[in-house]
Amino acid sequence: MREYAVADVGSNTMVLIVYQIHNGIPVAKSRQSVPVHLIDYIENGAMSETGIQKACFTLMTFAGQLDQKRISFRKAFVTEPARNISNQKEFLNALCRTGFDVTPLTGQEEAELDFRGSRITYPDLMQGAAFDVGGGSTELISFHDGEIVDAISIPLGCVRLSHLPLDTPDCRNALLQARSDHKSLNKVWPTLVGIGGTCRAAGILTDHFFHSGTFMKTSDLKMIYTQLQADSFEAVTALEKLVDPDRQPLFLPGVHMILEIANLFDAEIIRVSDTGVREGFLLDHLDFLER
Repeated sequence: MREYAVADVGSNTMVLIVYQIHNGIPVAKSRQSVPVHLIDYIENGAMSETGIQKACFTLMTFAGQLDQKRISFRKAFVTEPARNISNQKEFLNALCRTGFDVTPLTGQEEAELDFRGSRITYPDLMQGAAFDVGGGSTELISFHDGEIVDAISIPLGCVRLSHLPLDTPDCRNALLQARSDHKSLNKVWPTLVGIGGTCRAAGILTDHFFHSGTFMKTSDLKMIYTQLQADSFEAVTALEKLVDPDRQPLFLPGVHMILEIANLFDAEIIRVSDTGVREGFLLDHLDFLER
């Protein structure tokens, strides 16, 4: 069966996933994650040469592994690290020389693909709101009748938030501005869809303590957040055991943003999606090939 490789060049990590397609749905067969912290290499509005080299080296390593497996379909996308930098063209040209076909995603495109990917996990959810707290940005999506109403990106993610005080008002202020600009976000949704690695990590920890499965109660997540702030031995031990080491320093800033989003919509429940932007990106490319 044919295999498809997708590389995600993100703010905190670069991820390579190899998929097979079963009944039109991408199924991950292997996954590799490398911490690169690209967003920390943006200096004076440009990606530094060191950052460019780290990203290229990682993609070339991925390409070498795919060569050994004889996987010819290899696409990559870049999110926040390639946005609003003065040397974007130089950065993208360097990435394209690694053997990957590289696509830069705008914030809106990332949000749209997030939503498309999440439909694999929740195909019957027809209206509501979804979010993805990433490393460099946070995406918000409102949808009705299974279609996107608004898809936006806020340039605040857990990496950027890790450089600010944990109780920063920046999250709430940015969300209130988004609500002001997009009327579809100015609603109450008791249940939200949470997409991406930050939410999945929060779901794993919540399930550990409350056996909640793929549904998180906002109140349960807030309790864990409070216990971690207080350095509770049980909470810290669970974090260290269950969450990837590279994500641990970013966990509290990411959960802070999740709780602010839940508060914005008065949400009591968060459905954790197993799928997101990577699956949406692959499906988008497969659609293009079939045209």
